[in-house]
Amino acid sequence: MNFDLDQIEDIKKNGIDTETAREILDLDEVHYFEKIMPLAKQLRHEAFGNEVSFCTITNAKSGACIEDCGFCAQSANYKQAPSPVYPLMSTEKILEKAKEAESIGGTEFSIVTSGRGMNKQRELDTIVDAITQIRQQTDLETCASLGLMQREDLQKLKDAGMIHYHHNIETARSYFPNVVTSHSWEEEVETVKLAKEMGFEVCCGGIMGMGENKDQRIEFIFQLKEIDPDSIPLNFLNPRPGTPMAHLHDLTPLDCLKLISVIRLAMPEKELFICGGKEVNLQHYQDKIYDAGASGAMIGNYLTTQGRSPQQELALAEKLGFKPVGPHRKVRSKEDKSKEDKFKVSYA
Repeated sequence: MNFDLDQIEDIKKNGIDTETAREILDLDEVHYFEKIMPLAKQLRHEAFGNEVSFCTITNAKSGACIEDCGFCAQSANYKQAPSPVYPLMSTEKILEKAKEAESIGGTEFSIVTSGRGMNKQRELDTIVDAITQIRQQTDLETCASLGLMQREDLQKLKDAGMIHYHHNIETARSYFPNVVTSHSWEEEVETVKLAKEMGFEVCCGGIMGMGENKDQRIEFIFQLKEIDPDSIPLNFLNPRPGTPMAHLHDLTPLDCLKLISVIRLAMPEKELFICGGKEVNLQHYQDKIYDAGASGAMIGNYLTTQGRSPQQELALAEKLGFKPVGPHRKVRSKEDKSKEDKFKVSYA
């Protein structure tokens, strides 16, 4: 597989097609590292220069979820899955978690809750208050992942100053019923579309390695391209004991790198964060995620599993000559642009 100058310019403008994506996923290791990784690295550099971003999350409400997502230990349907169960944290506790995230180098902070959606008014009020306090007391960009949402509830978050909304479609439309039966793929997409329509910078991605085949991985990537989120959080399944997917572990480190590169080549200018499962799936190739096309990573712990230490992530960025900055470089209003320097982090 060779790309001449005209093809590279076309890729920068339009991205690769599904046929090329399939060819990349079928490549052996030598040809991937020789032909594809350098191109993905070049595209990442042209879009983001020497800048990378680090997002962080807090599991603000855990467990006892009525949904049946087959990958998730927080579902009440999987009694044998070990997962903490607790109600929504207080505003003060969420703020404390945000300050901890900022102290370890996070530039974006997301409040994540278990459940189908944030449908209790008192809980939504707590999230709104927490967003307000975080904006007042930290330099973090604010985000939330609260499930399927209604317009009026999202508006309250927007009025509080929240910048991002996160909601994954999880997998390809054709494979979704193998992962979740308690709601539809279309419902996932409708929440994403609503958040986009309301002016949030939207994070939308999913999880690879849940038993889907290569064609479904490509389907997922190009459905994301059609949805057109502002950033893509890419997770790799870390199978949880007691869940229906506890037995799955079919991704190799090379598979993961190729998937990162296909997303970069399909969507050359999108933010691409590598998140949950990168430690167990990428193993000693974790340091190659930026060469493969990633523009950022999640640091700190995930919802129910531990991540690599923030110090390791920051040391890698420094070693590679990267400058950590606030995520999502979408053009904003004059008021937001005037605050842009506030989000930059110095590690001098």
